[in-house]
Amino acid sequence: MKKSTKIFLTILLIFIIGIFIHPSNVVYVPKITGKVIDENGNSIKNAIVSRIEKLETVNKKWGYYESTKYKSQTTKTDENGNFQLAEKSRIEWLHTPLDLPFAYCYGNFEIEKEGYKTYQTKFGEFEQFHKVSCYACKEIEFKPIISLKKTE
Repeated sequence: MKKSTKIFLTILLIFIIGIFIHPSNVVYVPKITGKVIDENGNSIKNAIVSRIEKLETVNKKWGYYESTKYKSQTTKTDENGNFQLAEKSRIEWLHTPLDLPFAYCYGNFEIEKEGYKTYQTKFGEFEQFHKVSCYACKEIEFKPIISLKKTE
């Protein structure tokens, strides 16, 4: 093989690898700034608010994907019932040419307070379609006001 052909193939290989494997800062969960109140509209302080995310793993024995929900961030409401779950980012290395220039951003969380029924978001309750970049939920913010019901 000619030296120029080897150089061309090496450059082509580096280019192809660069298309699929490169670091990209990916913001993958939006900011949630909300308020927790009771049925009478009074603020509830010290309620525990947790972001709920999915963790996908491969079952090595059977070879299928398993999905588990977990609490990735936890905070408490202040004296006015306000809380904030900050926007988070991660580095993602593998990309495909089929990566589309839009994303769905979800705000899934749970609120617990003794004496009140636990509140958990339903699928799609807080979601937003985002077109700016493929993985970005950057600058997406949900601002829910959640009313907790007392337990009987």
